[in-house]
Parts: sequence; structure tokens; C-alpha cells
Amino acid sequence: MLKNTLFIFFCVLSPFAMADNSVAQQLQRFLDNTQSLSAQFEQTLLNEYSELMQQSAGELRMQRPGKFRWDYTKPYEQNIVSNGRKIWMYDAELEQVSVRPYEQLESSPVNLLDNQQPLETLFSLQAMPAQEGQDWVKLIPRKADSDFQQMLVGLHNGRIKTMRLLDNFNQKTEIIFTDLTINPSFKSGLFEFSPPAGADIMGDF
Repeated sequence: MLKNTLFIFFCVLSPFAMADNSVAQQLQRFLDNTQSLSAQFEQTLLNEYSELMQQSAGELRMQRPGKFRWDYTKPYEQNIVSNGRKIWMYDAELEQVSVRPYEQLESSPVNLLDNQQPLETLFSLQAMPAQEGQDWVKLIPRKADSDFQQMLVGLHNGRIKTMRLLDNFNQKTEIIFTDLTINPSFKSGLFEFSPPAGADIMGDF
């Protein structure tokens, strides 16, 4: 169970041209103006044959720089928490905690939400046709060792709504955000994690 979610989590063409990439500009403005956010999310994983492998849902809370909390409630409880130095991944069913340094997230698509650099520095960007009530932009990593081949980001009213990721195994992940709140305040300690008593710990806690 934990392996599947961690795989999804660590797996978010034409040169960038400001004149005809208004969607890319929308995304850049959204990132520039977002220091924290909270949202509900639904996540779907398809294999290379577009067959359903996993569906999950939960709540995301994020605060720059480096702090986030993905709390999965379906189909089972999992927590992925970062304080900007370490990332804890807890599977309640397995009673197992995996700990990794935050630096390992650098090439993950999820790091888009915490990105501090201009998008064109990290990606080639291409505006895509609007559909499903969203404006779309395709992001292709410039780094050859990225965890994913490409990402499609959908924006609704200038806010991120959908992320569609194609990883290096040709598996597809879609994350849909709802109830998005921009720049909320969070309680102290939200982005720290204490393992439940008896949980197995893997890594340097």
C-alpha cells in the first residue's frame, strides 16, 4: 500500500515564449502570489495501458518554503509531511514510517507548488487548447534525470485545478484540486510529524 502512494508521490517541446504563452503567465502569477494553500484533492493512477491502478483522496496543506502535508483519507489513511528538512511518510495500515531528506523532492512534479524559480528555468512550456472549463499548459522538464516526462496543468480562473503527470514508466497520475484556499494561516506544528507508538521507522528520523 505504502509503496504505491510513494511511487505516485515521487514520480506534478516548444521553447518558452512570453508573447503566446498567456496560460504559462497565469501559472507563474499563481505560483508567485501563493505563499500557502489548502485544498481537497482526488488522485488517480493509470498504468501504461490506461488501466486504473489506484484512486485516492484527501487534503493538501502547503506553506513555502518547503512545508507541506498530504493527508490521504481514501482508500486508507496515509500522511506525507515535510518541514522543509525531512519528509515523513506514514502508512497507518502497515504502521510504518519512511523518512527521507527534503532534497530528494527536487525533481518530483509535486515540487512545482513549492518552486521558487521562474518556470522557464526548469521547464519548456507550451500553451494547450482550453478544454473542460480550464486553460492548459504543458511543462516538460529541462533536466534529463527528472522523475517525469511531462506535466499538464489546468487552471480555472487563474488558479490551479488539475495536474496530469506522465512518468518515466508511462504511468499517468491525475490530481484534481477542489475547495482551494490561497494564503491561509496554519497552526504551529502542523508540518511536524511524531510517529505513533509502535510504528516501524525506516530512515533517519
